[in-house]
Amino acid sequence: MKINHEHIILASVEKIEESEKTLEKISFTCCMPIRSKRMQDLFSELRNISKLLKNLSKEAMPICVSKIELCGSKIGKLYISCCTEEREKLYQKLFKLLNEVHTNMYKLMGIAH
Repeated sequence: MKINHEHIILASVEKIEESEKTLEKISFTCCMPIRSKRMQDLFSELRNISKLLKNLSKEAMPICVSKIELCGSKIGKLYISCCTEEREKLYQKLFKLLNEVHTNMYKLMGIAH
């Protein structure tokens, strides 16, 4: 089965854009100013991943994977310190979206289940 690289990359860019929108919802409703810097850093990371995906080369794929994993850890830190269950589904959605992009990168590298 041939992998459609362009389709996978476009789908991944869309997932990152959806991640940004989801993070906006979390950020808008957050009551702790100290978390704002962390969220802004995460927005920046997501934008960097999007740029990387739009100009993706074979050499950049492992870098993209590392950046996605870094975002996951930053989301985890925000998630465990969140004071309300109302945003729990939003955090779960972020993890799912990033997991899909992560999986797509492995497909493009020829490592898929």
